[in-house]
Amino acid sequence: MNKKFTSSIYLIFIFLSQQSYSQSMFQSFDLVASNPAGVVAAMDKLQATSVGEASSANVFLYRFLANGESQATHRVLVVHSSPGEMTANLALNATSPEWATFGREVSESARPVSSVIGQFLGVGGDPNSVTSPNRIGMIYDMSVTNPAAYASAWTDFVGANSDQGVFYLIGAIADGSNPTTHSAANWANSLSELLMNQPQNLAGWESFSQRVSGIRTIEATSIIQLVASWSAE
Repeated sequence: MNKKFTSSIYLIFIFLSQQSYSQSMFQSFDLVASNPAGVVAAMDKLQATSVGEASSANVFLYRFLANGESQATHRVLVVHSSPGEMTANLALNATSPEWATFGREVSESARPVSSVIGQFLGVGGDPNSVTSPNRIGMIYDMSVTNPAAYASAWTDFVGANSDQGVFYLIGAIADGSNPTTHSAANWANSLSELLMNQPQNLAGWESFSQRVSGIRTIEATSIIQLVASWSAE
């Protein structure tokens, strides 16, 4: 693997802390994997090519521990520093025979069930509190009718819990017929740590709940675990 495997909570936290949140973009792909090891092997192979080395994207592979009615078993997250970087990386892939090979090889091990393009809107918490290379995340997918009010409430809530894991607020730009407009992600080192520190047990939960009541609907929840990551640095 030529791209560096790194502590991805720290990587994304520092990356987003140095960027304008409105500029940090992502692509997310949910897969049904019949051969998870084959997916990792295909991604390893791609990242080791000249195209993988030239890309400025950071890539993360997760597996679902709980996913409700969705058939997806894994999620691939590709993070870009800006819309311009995403455009350049997509153009690089579009003309790459290595990318075409990757597509054929990964299709032998998995099939896609959904895809999203979106942006990171906010980040909070302490990256040093989540150091596990196989971190666990709780994802809350929501439809939000007043994004500014929700973001303000979320920022105050995570600010009151700056030593409790790492939190992300994410906005969906294009996700097909999915009603989700935003997602909130809470990260911990282990499943037990995550379950013992759910949002309703954190400081300021009652105030947060009152402020977002009537402006957001939880559409789905899921729990994911990091499998592998590839850093552009």
